[in-house]
Amino acid sequence: MNRNLTFIGGGNIAQAIIGGLLETGFSRDRITVADPSKAQGTIIEQLGVPWTTDNLKAVGPADLIFLCVKPGLAQPVCEALAGSLNQKCLISVAAGVTTLQLKQWSQSSLVIRCMPNTPALVRSGMLGLFADPSVDPSIREAVVECLTSVGITEWFEREADLDAVTAISGSGPAYFFYLMETMITAAEKMGLSHTTATTLVTQTALGAARMAHQNHHSPGILRQQVTSPGGTTQAACEALSQGGFETLVIEACEAAKVRSETLSGT
Repeated sequence: MNRNLTFIGGGNIAQAIIGGLLETGFSRDRITVADPSKAQGTIIEQLGVPWTTDNLKAVGPADLIFLCVKPGLAQPVCEALAGSLNQKCLISVAAGVTTLQLKQWSQSSLVIRCMPNTPALVRSGMLGLFADPSVDPSIREAVVECLTSVGITEWFEREADLDAVTAISGSGPAYFFYLMETMITAAEKMGLSHTTATTLVTQTALGAARMAHQNHHSPGILRQQVTSPGGTTQAACEALSQGGFETLVIEACEAAKVRSETLSGT
């Protein structure tokens, strides 16, 4: 891909995408990062990528601009760049900031929203995408080429669907971490050491995720295959069901979606 990339904000998500790009052989000379933090700048320079504190300078040679700042900083950063983004595509990872807001603040019509999640840091991310209709297919393809270096991408036709994406995959890793955290506590109460409990839980979670990802059966079928009648797994699943596990998980996801809608004003 012969496009120049600029990252406004050099934090974890930017570092993850850059790291993935470099692993695929993308040229360091085509990447620029702008971030006011010297600490972040040092990390970026250790990757062999140019770093600057000047956002305007950074966007000059760029074809694609990744806005990797906190949602509260999106407006002032975009407004400061207004007028310098002509025919440049802006890809925002700022949760809850709509394409309409981004277009108004940046004066750019070429806007894409991206909802990543933290597993992108280990090249196993899930990234939901929505593009303004003015973004042509070639740009969309270039963005996908960049982002598949850190995970799987999925385009959505309705921007409102990104609220559901936020609730399921954006916030989802925390739900699994919460379950793992609780299982480790249970193991420790059964007399296992913290180290052993952590190994048992994390490896089990990894194996289950791989099975679900690689198997043509649904997670429900896989659960049934593991659950022998009258066995230990059935006892555990019945306890979860009686405790309202399914209802609680659905309510949690819906609460996250409502919060996302509130943040985006939709």
